[in-house]
Amino acid sequence: MRRTMLSWLVAPVMSLAGSFPSMASEVDLGYEKQEGLKPGLGKKRTRVPGFTALPSGLQVKDVNPGRNGTSEAKEGDFVVFTWEGYTINYFGRPFETQTLQKIGDGTVIKGIDEGLRGMREGGIRQLYIPVELSYDEEKRLGPRPTTAGGNRALDFVMDNKGGLMDKTLLINVAVKRVYQK
Repeated sequence: MRRTMLSWLVAPVMSLAGSFPSMASEVDLGYEKQEGLKPGLGKKRTRVPGFTALPSGLQVKDVNPGRNGTSEAKEGDFVVFTWEGYTINYFGRPFETQTLQKIGDGTVIKGIDEGLRGMREGGIRQLYIPVELSYDEEKRLGPRPTTAGGNRALDFVMDNKGGLMDKTLLINVAVKRVYQK
């Protein structure tokens, strides 16, 4: 089933040191802590084929690099983009939003903040986001779903107390416009 529910977002890009490294094989993704397992155990993180692993644990894949001659999003710029998100574990259930939000000021998940850096207008990027770059426990960070089904799907995964559920998210972002500071 094709999903077209995307929203417009305007975001100032947060400060991140350097560009995305091309050292995918050098980054150790480690283990995701899962309370349902014995202490010290966890699920080995998946290195997704075709994605570049960043030191933070975020994995990115540029589907479309964007239009030549347009500026890359950098610290302090405002970025208008669309997004859609999927839970990796819970049958790939989509969750989405239709609200306008800012990033770079600590109101959006770190994976999106980091993932927008270096994108150009027209660019499309997939973000494979580990739990530590995802939603906080209180779910104060955006973007949040506006539909009941989207909220249920996201909350089911993020609130799972059994400790055995993978809380990794896949979020697709498409940059529509970059406003230089």
